[in-house]
Amino acid sequence: MTMRPRERLIMGAIDLIRRNGVAGTGMTELLAHSNTARRSIYQNFPRGKQQLIEEATRTAGQVMAAAITATEEGGSSASRLASFVRMWKDTLLAADFTAGCPVVAAALSGSEVPAAPTIAAEAFAEWEGLIAEQLTGEGLDAAAAESLATMAVAAIEGAVVMSIATRSVTPLDRAAEQLDYLLRCRMSERG
Repeated sequence: MTMRPRERLIMGAIDLIRRNGVAGTGMTELLAHSNTARRSIYQNFPRGKQQLIEEATRTAGQVMAAAITATEEGGSSASRLASFVRMWKDTLLAADFTAGCPVVAAALSGSEVPAAPTIAAEAFAEWEGLIAEQLTGEGLDAAAAESLATMAVAAIEGAVVMSIATRSVTPLDRAAEQLDYLLRCRMSERG
């Protein structure tokens, strides 16, 4: 299936934001990267770059939410968390540590796209909610599940940034090890 110009622009923006941040994502580069005519920007995003970045952030958040949901098929919360970390490790290695999370980049871009941090916060909250829901489904009380979900999102996203900086998946491995320990401790407390 061929993507329409709107989808090409959004996916191109996500890719460039992952690599260059919001400020480093220029419209000329985006047009070339997405193989899209300039008029397509304003036909699909009348407010220009700001609106495109907002939509790219929403879409990136939804893609990650789908990845979190897809791990539900992997068994226990511990195995799902390990699967999610593995996905990030594979992503970083495939990009040779040059591309991170576009939602994190959007969260830091408030001076250029004022609505982006709010949209990023909504994405983070959705991810936390999905993880907390998985944990409560295994019998963890709601408060502990919400706290652990926040810790998981913060630790993994922070470890992704550290992995890019160090060009190593070691921060992700260490974060995953500690999250697994916390998860097992919390699960053993429920009985």
